[in-house]
Amino acid sequence: MFPLIPFVVVAYLALYAFAISIPSQSVLRTTLHREKTSLGPQSSLDSWIEQQEKISLEKLLANVAPGGSNTRDAAPGTVIASPSKQHPNYYYQWVRDAAITMNTLVILYSSHPSSYLSSKLMPIIESYATISTKIQHTPNPSGLFDDLSGLGEPKFNVDGSAYTENWGRPQRDGPALRALTLMAYLRAFNQTHPVLWTSLGGIDRFADLYSANLPANSTIKADLEYVSRFWQEPGFDLWEEVDGLHFFTAMVQLRALREGSTLAAAFGDPGAAKFYREQADSLEKTLLPRFWNVEKDHLVETLNSPRSGLDCGVMLGALHGTPSSCSISPSDSSTCNYAPYTDEILASLLAMIKDQRYRFPINTIPPFREGDADVDELAGVGIGRYPEDGYNGYETIPGTGNPWFLCTSSVSEILYRTHAYLTHSKSLRVTSRGLPFWRALVPAILSPATFDENSSEFKEALRRLKEVGDGFLAVVRRHADGEGSLSEQFDRVTGFMRGAENLTWSFGAFLEAVRAREATTS
Repeated sequence: MFPLIPFVVVAYLALYAFAISIPSQSVLRTTLHREKTSLGPQSSLDSWIEQQEKISLEKLLANVAPGGSNTRDAAPGTVIASPSKQHPNYYYQWVRDAAITMNTLVILYSSHPSSYLSSKLMPIIESYATISTKIQHTPNPSGLFDDLSGLGEPKFNVDGSAYTENWGRPQRDGPALRALTLMAYLRAFNQTHPVLWTSLGGIDRFADLYSANLPANSTIKADLEYVSRFWQEPGFDLWEEVDGLHFFTAMVQLRALREGSTLAAAFGDPGAAKFYREQADSLEKTLLPRFWNVEKDHLVETLNSPRSGLDCGVMLGALHGTPSSCSISPSDSSTCNYAPYTDEILASLLAMIKDQRYRFPINTIPPFREGDADVDELAGVGIGRYPEDGYNGYETIPGTGNPWFLCTSSVSEILYRTHAYLTHSKSLRVTSRGLPFWRALVPAILSPATFDENSSEFKEALRRLKEVGDGFLAVVRRHADGEGSLSEQFDRVTGFMRGAENLTWSFGAFLEAVRAREATTS
């Protein structure tokens, strides 16, 4: 008797090949799928977003200890990437994913510090700070704490012990992101406890997080020292596949050094404040400009890579490497390099969308503007990691990569934050570098120019940014299941979820997109 599982796999592969070999069948199935999940009026999308926001927070917290229903054997402060323990096994704490997730929770806490939710979040955030210190001091294959090399270790077991099997290491974005999250926590705490910045007693309370002592033994300072020492050194990218210098890593490192300089000054460490500022200046001047590729007219994620350079990591670098305040008050350009609204990010975003639209069969039905026969280049589609991706959620096979929920949500956030920037700046300046994006958004914009808030072009740009951002969230809606679960990926042909189930970062990216969307209606 033949085993059932191999038979099912063969049958699925046959169906997959059939769908690819007959494009009209793929398009027909996609059409039927979309018709069954028609969004209807705008209020329908609004209602779904409101419901999905609650579900996403609930499912995210289920993956966080203490208290998460999926983390019963995890140490307090642990963020599991996914409850999936096999095919694939994501039941670990990645330093990068945990920091990004915790930053989302810190933002929720700071938004309503006296709420019931915040009272539940504070013990979780404090536990994260504690386990971060433990992880830093845990010897691992990347190195030790004594020389800070061990801080580049990308992931740990859920009990906080070292993961010792082969992996892409070191990864140099984790310390920067962890420092950013813990600094955000200190600022959030200071909102309700102003004594933190104004008395030695307040500073002493958090000496385990930041202390001027050298060699560095406090958590944030150790991470900042690591970033200062290693930002020029290559490491593996956020997808854990390529060793080199990466845009995402450089962006979060630069932001960490900038914010770290401010924190060091506040905590009576002027020497470190000066040193971090100098390192940030050097990174900004010598490394960051190299990621713009003149021939390709877009940013590349990894320097000197044979890949195209188009990558979701560029969008994530813009989002996590600049504070959201840049969209509201970009007064300090040094903290807003390659913010979401900048020409380089928008040009790269357009190039990525155009590539992904025809890369996946699930995306291939041409979207049209109302009353127009032209294809809308910015209409919502599923966005994957990068064009050459061959990881299908279970194994790596060339040509089998899929759209990712977190990347699709991040496109929406980029567009919403650009909307916020225009709203507050009250003008739209279109340069030759940004013209392709703005012309795709607003066809009436034909050449570089500046449009004030009373112009029809400016008003249409605002309307379209919201509309297009909603279009990408509508894609997330289309491929989520009926209970609001968001896996890592959705299938390039069928649209059904694939890969690690209930991926924590998928929920966090959705929540951040929704938060940015709220600013477009306020």
